[in-house]
Amino acid sequence: MSRKNQLQNLKLQRELLIKELESFYINAFERIANLDLGEKNIAKLTQTLLQSRDAAISILQKEIEIPVITRAPKNK
Repeated sequence: MSRKNQLQNLKLQRELLIKELESFYINAFERIANLDLGEKNIAKLTQTLLQSRDAAISILQKEIEIPVITRAPKNK
């Protein structure tokens, strides 16, 4: 497999992981909303879950957005 194909596959896998994580977090938020834990406890749990989501997805997103340099520029 060429380097270009490997990079494309890697990008696609990262994008798929992001979609799967987003689905997971949506389901988790919906479950939390239906719990009878009291407003304060739900707020704390939701905040923790938001921080987890942001950390997980931002790392993957950052890697997708990094420009790939495959060769050094040629000196003219």
